[in-house]
Amino acid sequence: MQQLELQEKEEKVDLRKTIAKYLNKWPWFVASVLICILGAYIYLRYSVPKYQTKTTLKFDKKESDLTSALADLSNLGTGLGNSDELKSEAAVVTSRPILMQVVKNLHLNVEYFNTGEIKDSQLFTELPISGRILNFKKDFVSSEYYIRKINGDEFTLTSEAHGKFTGKFDVPLKLDFGTVILTRNRQLVLKPDYKVIFWNPIEKVKKLEKTIQVTLPDEKALLMDITLIGTVPDKSERILNEVTRQYNLDGQKDKNLQAENTQKFIDKRLEVITRDLSGVENQKEDFQNRNRIVDLQAQAELALQNTSENTKSLLQQQAQLDLLNSLTAEAAKGNNQLMPSNLGLNPSLEQSIAQYNQMLISRNKTLKQATSENPAVIEMNREIASLKDIIRDNIREQKDAVKATISQIQNQITTSNSLIEKVPGQSKVYRGIERQQNLKEQLFLFLLQKREENAINLSVDVPKAKIVNPAFTDDIPVSPKGNIILMGAFFLGLLLPFAVFYIVFIVDDKIYNRDDIKARSGLGVLVDIPSLNEDENHLVQKNDFSELAESFRVLVSNLKFVLPKKDSAKVIMVTSSVKGEGKTLVSVNLALTIANKNGRALLIGSDIRNPQIQRYDSEPVKRKGLTEYLYDESVDVEDLIHTSYTNPYCDVVYAGTIPPNPQELLSNGRYQKLIAQMASQYAYIIIDSAPLMLVSDTLSIADVADATLYVVRSGVSRNVLIDFAEDLVKESKLRNVSFVVNDVSKKARGYGYGYNYGYGYGYNNKETEKSWWNKIFKS
Repeated sequence: MQQLELQEKEEKVDLRKTIAKYLNKWPWFVASVLICILGAYIYLRYSVPKYQTKTTLKFDKKESDLTSALADLSNLGTGLGNSDELKSEAAVVTSRPILMQVVKNLHLNVEYFNTGEIKDSQLFTELPISGRILNFKKDFVSSEYYIRKINGDEFTLTSEAHGKFTGKFDVPLKLDFGTVILTRNRQLVLKPDYKVIFWNPIEKVKKLEKTIQVTLPDEKALLMDITLIGTVPDKSERILNEVTRQYNLDGQKDKNLQAENTQKFIDKRLEVITRDLSGVENQKEDFQNRNRIVDLQAQAELALQNTSENTKSLLQQQAQLDLLNSLTAEAAKGNNQLMPSNLGLNPSLEQSIAQYNQMLISRNKTLKQATSENPAVIEMNREIASLKDIIRDNIREQKDAVKATISQIQNQITTSNSLIEKVPGQSKVYRGIERQQNLKEQLFLFLLQKREENAINLSVDVPKAKIVNPAFTDDIPVSPKGNIILMGAFFLGLLLPFAVFYIVFIVDDKIYNRDDIKARSGLGVLVDIPSLNEDENHLVQKNDFSELAESFRVLVSNLKFVLPKKDSAKVIMVTSSVKGEGKTLVSVNLALTIANKNGRALLIGSDIRNPQIQRYDSEPVKRKGLTEYLYDESVDVEDLIHTSYTNPYCDVVYAGTIPPNPQELLSNGRYQKLIAQMASQYAYIIIDSAPLMLVSDTLSIADVADATLYVVRSGVSRNVLIDFAEDLVKESKLRNVSFVVNDVSKKARGYGYGYNYGYGYGYNNKETEKSWWNKIFKS
């Protein structure tokens, strides 16, 4: 028969199978969930609940219109400038100086407890005995004491680490770490095992730093939430209220200190500004005196007006000087001509010129009627000459006067121009002096205003932050949360066995059913042999309806599709990888099942190194077997055949004596001769061979088999054995190989009803005899 072509199986995740593996372990999951929930309930029952206490502060926003360094002086009141300052204030709230003051005011460095068998209850308000630490050592952290005996005012403190101390109430008592004083409130009943824990204050401050949380829900609104989680709500509320109170007191101190420092700063600056302002005013007065300035701008405008007027006068005088020079030239001529008049000159000069011209006209009229020797003409000439001399003298005097006026006007223009040229420089200097004066005056007035504002601010007692919500505690504890813990316990109860079984399944490389083989191999699986108890019969009996018998009937039926059609006996070799996998059980029961009146079967024990067929023989008599036949050619095979007492149609050839050289005997050719001889007498020949992985005996006789049944044991055989079998098939060392899975439990088969329903027809009732515990936790 041709060898089946093998294909490597592609690994696929069978989700249904995977889930079924975990569902088969459901009792463990149920037990784990119950245990975890019970543990969670116990934890919730005896754990100390923690509650969240919260208070909310609101800050006012400062408004400032000034910039630069002066803006700091404008923020002398309460409030914050921006959200960045709010973040810095969050650190101030939990600063150590504030928390240290809280610890001292509330005496948080001493704690009191009523002890119980499982948990202690902390006390804070109604204290039958309270204490204070007067002094302590530097290296002190904490110390725990129990108040055991009270006799009047006397008491005894006991400590496991430091022994006993006896003292009196309201009297200082020296302990191992320092000195304390205890006070009793006789109105309250003192329970036994009253515990007192003394702490170094800095340790409580460190604890408060970790437990107090500051958050900013809305920075733009300048809000701040302060929360504290603790076991005693009254204590947490007192702590937060004290924190906010100390924070406002600290802010008030800072504000007053700032205001006082600002007052000193303003006073010093006023002294300096006063001196500077006085100096600037003196400088301005000196500048005005030196430059004879009353109003620089008015004086500059006057000088500019004078220059313009003097320039006009100068032009007029120069015009008159030009006329006078022209008259001088006319007067110098010797002819008797008329001289120009009405030129806007000096009135006396104008009058002389008019008389001269009138006399000259009269003379010229007279000459028309008389001669030049006429006495009247002569007298007129003499008068004309005299008038001309007078005119020359007047012109000369007038010229001198005009020249003097021109010189004077030019001097005035020069003076005005000099004054005008000085104005830009003087104006620049003057403006600088006035600018300094104005700046000093403004700063002086500003400081006076701020001094008044600072005085008002110093006298007003306004808290730094407004307490929007005083400290309050939520009714629902934040820890432990019952619903979450129970739900977590439930899921943990599921997760723990899941994790354990997951690791077990990952590490487990054993074969349990046919699906495990199909996942790794292309070879067929003919049957699953059910698991048997020690008290069950391991051999198929006549008219047997047990699960074992039904499984071998299934094996026989499936073999018909594997075995070739031939006239001689069909040879079936049964083997395995290692011993203990049940190949002999399969060989014996297969022979007993397949043998019938229509066809006898022969079972040959071919595992001559470790023969096992004799275990199923009711007669523990040592008989000759295969070894004697292979070794001694004179041995007749008929002498080796024995008929089974269980099935009369089944014959057996035992392995015989264990030889020293099994491999040589099996490979000498007589085994093949035996099979050929028996093939004509039997319908089936079943060979119980040796394990393949241990020895090579089976491979020496594998060529005689028409089909090979490779037995693996559920829960024992490993996956690597499947790979080993496939390698043998690929190398053509075995042919027509099929797997038989032995010792398969019902759960490994994957069917709840198994063979009881499918094959047993209710005849096997062994399971009903088992205890419910074994049924549940059987794997």
